Amino acid sequence: MENFDVNFTNLNKKEVINKYLENLKILRCFAEQSLSPFSFNNYIVFTYFDSRNNGQPPEVSSAEPIQQGSSLLTAELLKQILDRRRKIFLWIFYLSVGFLCISYKNEASSIVLRNIQTIFYPGMKLWRKLTLPVIEKFPGLTELYDQSCLLMNPFFQVENLNCDPCSNVVNVLDLTNVPEDPGDKYAVPFIFKINQDAVKINDLYSLYKNNEEVFVNDAYRVKSTNREITYVDELFNDFNRTHQKPSHTLWRFNRMSPARLLRQLFVRPSRLPSTGISLERYISIDTKNSPSYAIPDTECANMYIQQAYGTRTIILRSTVECRQTCRTLSVRLPQSFVLSYNWWYWKPISAPDPMSQSPSISLIGSYC
Repeated sequence: MENFDVNFTNLNKKEVINKYLENLKILRCFAEQSLSPFSFNNYIVFTYFDSRNNGQPPEVSSAEPIQQGSSLLTAELLKQILDRRRKIFLWIFYLSVGFLCISYKNEASSIVLRNIQTIFYPGMKLWRKLTLPVIEKFPGLTELYDQSCLLMNPFFQVENLNCDPCSNVVNVLDLTNVPEDPGDKYAVPFIFKINQDAVKINDLYSLYKNNEEVFVNDAYRVKSTNREITYVDELFNDFNRTHQKPSHTLWRFNRMSPARLLRQLFVRPSRLPSTGISLERYISIDTKNSPSYAIPDTECANMYIQQAYGTRTIILRSTVECRQTCRTLSVRLPQSFVLSYNWWYWKPISAPDPMSQSPSISLIGSYC
């Protein structure tokens, strides 16, 4: 054992590990003169477990030779297994408690709501006063107030959706000359003609200029495939250019004041319910040869596209849930026609009409 070096002072971590391995090899050669390698390895593993738990190396007397390392290791491993089992039982207990809490969440929520109703509105008033300095510094945050959903989930799917309403649909029906049935559920897509005058871009510009204060306060942002268009003024300026880029622009309305002004240009579709029309609506403004785009979803599942100027080709793709049972449809939507469909079963794409070379203006809305 004269070669056994135990001087580990003034060494870094890597050097200490190297010294430990060298000395372990020397100790193994010395132990194998009277012990089997298996007994020595068991004792080393047991020493690791015991020193980690107690912070001290195990005591082995002369009456207990190192050959007992095998039994010591077995006892230590059994202890480790029991500790793991105890932790597993604790996790099962915690999960059971959590499951019981979820099971009674309805009862608990009703109790909580009954107790906080008296302080709900005073609390909201206090919260409004606390957030006023933030709103004054960042007034653009007020736009989020009207958003029903700040971020759409593109992977959302409905489990076990009943696709029977669209399974037997082979084309889009034209119900212009068909008497209206009060029992219609409006699940099957159809088109019909209305008494809608042509709405050109100049008509929209005149409505905007005559009520500029309303639109600036409640609906002044647009989304466009042309990166130079972010506000309504830039939209109308783009149409006055000689060399205009093909673009698709979406103008969203979700407040009462601008929605009322739109009634001056867009008539209410006759076959749709007289009540239940959603406040949220879009105006889709497409230049000649504009790109194809997906129609956005709205608050209500029953949607309509009212063609006010030009012609568009609408491709009704079946949703992911119903793709195996429902087919893809297409329809040409001329001016003064309205398409009604349900976004539970179809996700439409608006494409340019190859037979038309004029711009397109469409009103997109929904009803419940």
